[in-house]
Amino acid sequence: MLFKSKKTLPTLQLYGVSGLLYDGLLKDIPIKEEILLAKSIEFFDDPEPCHIHRSAVRTRLTAEIQKELLGQPGKKKVSPGPLLLSYADVAGIVSCASSLLD
Repeated sequence: MLFKSKKTLPTLQLYGVSGLLYDGLLKDIPIKEEILLAKSIEFFDDPEPCHIHRSAVRTRLTAEIQKELLGQPGKKKVSPGPLLLSYADVAGIVSCASSLLD
């Protein structure tokens, strides 16, 4: 076959008490600025990261969240893990769902 099928990127839905807070790709989840800067210093010793370091930090953090989600039992909707709660710049998360949990 000439063309390989594309892998779909993991999606994430975050829910609060009042309903849906975030629905999009895991790689695009908003990350708290203070976490991004702290991890940039930890990974690269860079307190003022350029877009390349920012992107690398974002990739590492979303990979950690993905690993955390994969460790959840096979349910459609689960409680958010500590990494998701501390990294995501979304207030009031009470549950989450992901294409990773299917």
